[in-house]
Amino acid sequence: MDDMLVRYTLGPDLAALREIALRKSTGYGCPAVVLAEAQAWRQHTPDEDWLIWRARRTAAKLRALPIDLTDGERVVGRPLLWDLTKDEEGPFGEAWKALESVPAFPGGDTGHFQPDFDKILGIGIGGIAEEVRTRRQATSDQKKHAFYDACEIALQGFSDYVLAAAAACEQKSLTELASICRKVACEPPSTFHEAIELMFLGLIAFWFGEDHALSTPGRMDQTLRPFYEADLAAGRITRQEAFELICCLYIQLNMILFPGAAISVLVGGRDAGGRDVTNDLTYLCLEARAATRLVYPTVGLAWHEGTPSELTDFACRMIATGIGDPAFFNDELICEGLMDLGVSERDSGNYMNSTCVEIKPVGASNIWVTHPYFNCPDAALKVMDGVADGSMPEPADFGQFSALVKDRLAGEVREAAASSDSIWKGRAERGGFPLASCVIGDCLERGLDFDRGGARYNWVENSFVGLANLVDGLMAVKRLVFDSKRMPLLEFRDILKADFEGREELRLEIINKMPRYGTDNAEADALAVEWADFIQQTSMSNTVGGSPYVPGFFCWIMHGEFGARTGATPDGRKSGTALADGAGAAQGREASGPTASILSTTKWSHRSAIGGLVHNLRLSRNSLRTDADLAALRSLIETYLRRGGFEIQVNVVGADVLRDAQAHPENYADLLVRVAGYSDYFTHLPPVLQEEVIARTEHGTEGPS
Repeated sequence: MDDMLVRYTLGPDLAALREIALRKSTGYGCPAVVLAEAQAWRQHTPDEDWLIWRARRTAAKLRALPIDLTDGERVVGRPLLWDLTKDEEGPFGEAWKALESVPAFPGGDTGHFQPDFDKILGIGIGGIAEEVRTRRQATSDQKKHAFYDACEIALQGFSDYVLAAAAACEQKSLTELASICRKVACEPPSTFHEAIELMFLGLIAFWFGEDHALSTPGRMDQTLRPFYEADLAAGRITRQEAFELICCLYIQLNMILFPGAAISVLVGGRDAGGRDVTNDLTYLCLEARAATRLVYPTVGLAWHEGTPSELTDFACRMIATGIGDPAFFNDELICEGLMDLGVSERDSGNYMNSTCVEIKPVGASNIWVTHPYFNCPDAALKVMDGVADGSMPEPADFGQFSALVKDRLAGEVREAAASSDSIWKGRAERGGFPLASCVIGDCLERGLDFDRGGARYNWVENSFVGLANLVDGLMAVKRLVFDSKRMPLLEFRDILKADFEGREELRLEIINKMPRYGTDNAEADALAVEWADFIQQTSMSNTVGGSPYVPGFFCWIMHGEFGARTGATPDGRKSGTALADGAGAAQGREASGPTASILSTTKWSHRSAIGGLVHNLRLSRNSLRTDADLAALRSLIETYLRRGGFEIQVNVVGADVLRDAQAHPENYADLLVRVAGYSDYFTHLPPVLQEEVIARTEHGTEGPS
């Protein structure tokens, strides 16, 4: 099946680079930038405008980044990363001491950044700098002067970093690469190679210069398309050469990303006029992912009714290889959800999953993601504890119990929104990102920093973890405590406190005999609809920075983190085990098959869940061997999407392989699995998440009924 996907194999140079990235064990820090930041701070004076200091900080860090070059690279500029040596501890400690006097950064998300690569590649660093100067000259506002001056300082630091990459290439006699870097240090790119080089250097600048960790390449098949097609027409590039450059970019990302991170590429979708945008680069971005088979980046597909049939088939064949990509995103639903938040129709189609499944308009937004994650089933446990200690009234019926849980969860959301709002306001005082402001609309037009209301779209997203555990647990409470009156609420609480010790028969009854979300059971699914709607409405009724507090339903690794510190829950889950891994059923509970599972998940509206939503499926390899099997997989995916599903991702790997990987990790260095919105090497996962992946029901692919 791989032969059907990858028309080109990695040459020796790229294969060697891939192996280095796969086995990477060097540090993920760069002590040089801390020393540079400290030196810049020592030059700060009380009367210096705060944004000027922030810009000098960015420029100093970028100028201090040493360049790491490896033989065979065709996309260059990776910073040299290393762990602190003993000889460096003294100067490094002094630098940290100097930085202790910097007013504390308020917090909030600074990463998951979506720059306007169309602008960066369209007019180049020099073109943006010229725009900054022109806008400064057109205003007499001194605050705007300071803002524009800060932007120019930051841009010069970016340009200097690109020139440093050129100098490093010259030292190694990499003449062509040096020439490319020297050109894009100021001028816009004119070839595909120059464009992808500037894209990579931009990611480094945002990440290491201004702390926008997990900045992503974004909609590569759109941003790079003009350069690719022009080069093809002029005979400057072949399809294979473009494929190899994309592979090199992907490999480079794996050289700098830390374990457990996430970075994304999204292909497909529609343009501002609603027309499908699939092109040859769409396939090349997918093919490069299949060829490199490294953990980064994940590649998603923005699917809509006009997506070419052959692209959907290609994506299903790719999934069947076990790579876990692409995930399918519901393009039409996401656009509608963005427009509900005030995004223009034109901008709504140009969105990006910022790393996992969180959605942001590209190049126009200041949006924080997963701020914070909420532990849904813990709210029910806290109510049971409150009834036990007398701080909450004992509920007379299930309705009263549900109301107490809702009050508890709503209170947590209100507190988080208020905290986020305070941080948001603090960022206007002690934040500031002049480099980001150059590549996010409408900061330059407004003369306002990214952190001071300059961006076109501004909001904060959160994420609710363990919806299925909450729903199944409430169903168990309803049946055992209030309907049948088999036990009082506090007795059930004591059973949970004891982690079902001596009550395994009851635990299995809850899991196997009571109505469960994810099995297309009307009663359980009605409860899920009620709670999903409540959660979304509750979140959106709060505001942060004057905008709605946007909900999501995915976990990253937090279902493992929360699960490790959450006691047994009423749904039969044992203490310390992972919570449900997304918006679908809890692991191992989809006993009625994958179709029933997706029917349950799509009974409630995903339109407001712009903070991200995941539906995980795990299929056996044996179930995807024939064309009929692949057709059934496609039918499942399209059924989910047509019913309003937000995102669906598929693992194709058997439990036997996963168990063997646990026993012999050295044999499975590149075994990829979808976790909860992102991919990771299975052997890198902590035990709680390895067990969570294994616990997922392993389905066949029967078509929807």
